[in-house]
Amino acid sequence: MSDIDWKRPLDEVLGDDATARRQLAEHAQLLPIADARTSLRFIAARLREHWASALLTLLITVGGAVAAAFLPRLIGAAVDVVVNGGSKDQVWMLGGQILGVGIIQAVLMALGWAMISALGQRILAGMREDVIDRALDLPAQTMERTGIGDALSRVADDVDVAARAVNNLVPNLIQLGFLVLITLVGMATLSPWLLLMVVIIVPMYVLAATWYLRRTAPIYRRERIAMGARAQGLLSAIHGIPTVHAYGIERRETRHVAVLSETASVLNMRVMYLVGRLVMGLNVPENLALAMVLLLGFVMVQVGGAPVGLVTAAAIYLVTLFWPMMSVIFNLDEVQSALASLSRMVGVITSIDPAASPGTERPADASIRLEQVSHAYTSDEEGVERIILQPLDLDIAPGETISLVGASGAGKSTLAAILAGTLEPRHGRVLHGGADLVHADLEAMRSHASIVSQDVHVFRGTLREDLKLAAAEATDQELRDALGRVDALTWVDRLPQGLETQVGEKGARLTAEQSQQLALARIALRDPAVLILDEATADEGSSGARVLERAALEVARGRTTIIVAHRLSQARIADRILVMADGAVVEQGTHDELVARGGDYARLWEAWSS
Repeated sequence: MSDIDWKRPLDEVLGDDATARRQLAEHAQLLPIADARTSLRFIAARLREHWASALLTLLITVGGAVAAAFLPRLIGAAVDVVVNGGSKDQVWMLGGQILGVGIIQAVLMALGWAMISALGQRILAGMREDVIDRALDLPAQTMERTGIGDALSRVADDVDVAARAVNNLVPNLIQLGFLVLITLVGMATLSPWLLLMVVIIVPMYVLAATWYLRRTAPIYRRERIAMGARAQGLLSAIHGIPTVHAYGIERRETRHVAVLSETASVLNMRVMYLVGRLVMGLNVPENLALAMVLLLGFVMVQVGGAPVGLVTAAAIYLVTLFWPMMSVIFNLDEVQSALASLSRMVGVITSIDPAASPGTERPADASIRLEQVSHAYTSDEEGVERIILQPLDLDIAPGETISLVGASGAGKSTLAAILAGTLEPRHGRVLHGGADLVHADLEAMRSHASIVSQDVHVFRGTLREDLKLAAAEATDQELRDALGRVDALTWVDRLPQGLETQVGEKGARLTAEQSQQLALARIALRDPAVLILDEATADEGSSGARVLERAALEVARGRTTIIVAHRLSQARIADRILVMADGAVVEQGTHDELVARGGDYARLWEAWSS
């Protein structure tokens, strides 16, 4: 890092790495970022949920600050006793009071720190769950567009920054803030003349903090964006290791991640430069305050006849004030980083109403109806709208099996996602059992329709736990029945611990075919009315494909089923086949009808059969 030129413009750092530029632009705008007001309102609302703990914490913290502010008065009184020739008993009594107040201050400060940290951790734990919950609730097209990097950065990096702040920064700042406030009150009540120093010195600190915040806030926000882009670059490189090795592009991928890392480092170093300038600037009010207290103290004692103890207390107050104010300002960089992370977390949390349902409509049956449904994507770089699905009217009867066929890019997967409710069309209405998805109950729709795609995820845990994600109350016999329906018991019974075998990450490695069978078994357990199979058996060889086709047909029996067909043998068994090209349905009918018609499907069938 030492050879990084932090003064270089970011355009030079990025160079000709178009991918890095695009990822930074995407991460700057895709997942929402809350503004400061929204973030503060959110935290205030969470504090109200824990009002009793917050109130008790506040009282203890204020008590510690009051005890700290009372100590200079006692020390000043002790000085006056000594100067005026007081008795030993008076000195010992004041010494005991100083010791007692010091102990009370230490206990209250320590207890306040612990309580602030504990309260913050409770709030943060809820926020962490909410971020994950909302990220999982984001529309599928949003996650596809953003990539997992930004979401992972918010769930991991931002939560980690916020956790460190809650453990150390937040308790420190709250206690220091009250200490500054109570100290200023103590100075004002000790002598009105001390307000002169407050009026002159405090604004200097405020101006320094304002100067710093205005310059570092945008830098910290850009740094967090760069960190999210870096996470996406790392994930892409790691997940694509076989492809990277196959094409020998290791250097290119390494350079790409290095560019994103250097961008984040440059931004961080710019902040450090501003910190250095801030420290230099703070020497002015600190030295000025020391000179003023000496001059003012001399005038108060020699001219005004003020007690020496009063001036001593004033000096202690001033020195006591230096430390918390300097500490607050020195922590501003962490404050900015924590606030940037908080705004990114709150942005995700407030982007979707928790467990939101667009409405209350529920499907009455397993029919599906599309009314002038169309979809398009807009290119962020060129601003050109690309039509993916032409306006389409479609009625699917309950229990009907529909097969979508066509060349790659014809719009099959887009139509399947719209039918499943995981993709919101640009125009038109989608009705399941008469319920418009825009106004339907979200949980009811998730139970009503399920989709199985090529990319199947096996969750970490036991095989039993993985299956029970679809039906938490299912018995072992029901789990085995579901596995039997998809011909999976033969390999499940060979696992070391059967249903207790660990699968997923760091567990037993399942083949692609076994993972698909597991996904289909979950469907059998969940028992949705509508099933969408998006090329769910496309990647298997002939033997595996036949097993999966039989399993898919078994699970689909009795349901409204939409099959995105990779092989025309899947389409042949459908009640109706929709042939797609360029986002439009160009033919539809049964297999025999379409072959007899001699159109696009007939040519596809002839080529596939031969």
